[in-house]
Amino acid sequence: MSLSRSVVRNTWWNFLGWTLPILVALFAIPPLIRGLGAERFGILAVAWAVMGYFALFDLGLGKATTKFASEYAERRDPAGLSSLVWNSLYLHLLLGLVGGAIFAVIAPWLNHRVFNIPWSLQSESLGSLYWLAATIPAIVATSCLRGVLEAMHRFDLVNLVKIPASSINYLAPLAVSYFRDDLVSVVAVISITRVLVLLAYLWLCLTNLAELGSEFRVNLGLFWPLVSFGGWVTVSSLVAPMIIFADRFFIASIFSVEAITYYVTPYEIVTKLWIFSASLLGALFPLFSALSLSRASEIEALSKRAFHYLLMIVTPIVGILITFGRELLLLWVGPEFAVRSETVTKWLAVGVLINVLAQVPFTALQGVGRPDIVARVQLLQLPFYLIVAWYLVSTRGIVGAAMAWALRAAVDAGLLQLAARKVFPTNRSQPRVHDWLRKGGIVVLFLATSWAIDGIWRFSAMVKLPLFGVILGIFLVWEWRMLLSIQERDKLRKSVERIACVRP
Repeated sequence: MSLSRSVVRNTWWNFLGWTLPILVALFAIPPLIRGLGAERFGILAVAWAVMGYFALFDLGLGKATTKFASEYAERRDPAGLSSLVWNSLYLHLLLGLVGGAIFAVIAPWLNHRVFNIPWSLQSESLGSLYWLAATIPAIVATSCLRGVLEAMHRFDLVNLVKIPASSINYLAPLAVSYFRDDLVSVVAVISITRVLVLLAYLWLCLTNLAELGSEFRVNLGLFWPLVSFGGWVTVSSLVAPMIIFADRFFIASIFSVEAITYYVTPYEIVTKLWIFSASLLGALFPLFSALSLSRASEIEALSKRAFHYLLMIVTPIVGILITFGRELLLLWVGPEFAVRSETVTKWLAVGVLINVLAQVPFTALQGVGRPDIVARVQLLQLPFYLIVAWYLVSTRGIVGAAMAWALRAAVDAGLLQLAARKVFPTNRSQPRVHDWLRKGGIVVLFLATSWAIDGIWRFSAMVKLPLFGVILGIFLVWEWRMLLSIQERDKLRKSVERIACVRP
């Protein structure tokens, strides 16, 4: 299979792995809110955030495993690959046990002092936190085994497990809520599935990688490369979830867990636009790692193409969310959410677009072995973000949280792009500064026009629809002519022609 076909295939598998659970979430969240109530749902949202945090809290070992496993596979060193995988798994399990114990110890403090949880729900909330603590070792270890399969470009196997596992996050609470409103039972079912997911990934690794039948012994010499690379990734693994979790923490502390619901609901949907960058760049990261050994010059060219593809796909969707966010919320979760979450949706949509594009230099830098740059960028911006987020949440509520999130995304993207230009300074295929400014200006104009259309014709979707259609058409023509090469346009035309020629 050619390189481009392999990337496309893996990207599609990743896309399915992200998209299908989103469809489940669209179906499940409205009845979940009605069944659990806004306060219980707010606590469940915190539980989801904790699970997501610890899925990343592996000291960067999961990312390091993918990188070094890709390199061992490129060198065709089966013994080294086996030793790497087992020692990485040992480290993951140890880290998960330590993390679970620490979380169990601080759970009462979080429950009674940090989160503004009503007295009547504190018992349920504490029990849920203990279930999460018990599940942390499985959550952390899963990232190791999934990383091994990704390094072998077996994204089909990864997503055949990921799709049902992610769907259960929404379906299990929904099923339990029909029989009882006990939040502990809801979180317990989700937690048990995390252990089953770990066992599924272990079985897939053992059955698809014959190399893993040897080299079980502890090899301290492998710990340092994993920890060294992962140490800088750890900063990202810690800072990124802190940024994600900070807005919910501030909202819960200043207002209430009920207010989190009106922020998290649009957040959970808008941030699903990450599926595009996660799908493409998840497939590219092991490729970047392998190319860094002998063909590092190809990474920048692939990065440029990835940036253009993401810009083409995500920008029109963000324009739709800005223009018709209120109508979509009204149809999905009702009039109260349409009023309280409309502006939140717009700001988050802008921030997510910027963040999607920032994932390109982020992945390229880590792929060539420079996670230290990414970590320093994120560490630099964290204190400023926390200050700005606290101020904006205090003065503007949940809208302020969304504004702070979008502002941080813009700063992060700019710093990462500047860093990438220093790491790849000699590649002539890299766009010049004025080229980036011109493209950015067109995108800003499109988004500003979309926002203005909704601001002027707020209560007339029938007027907004044709106006937005016109500006969208103009923007799509610009994308076609300016972001795609002649060869890419020809390939796309041929693909469309082949599809058009298919007869039922």
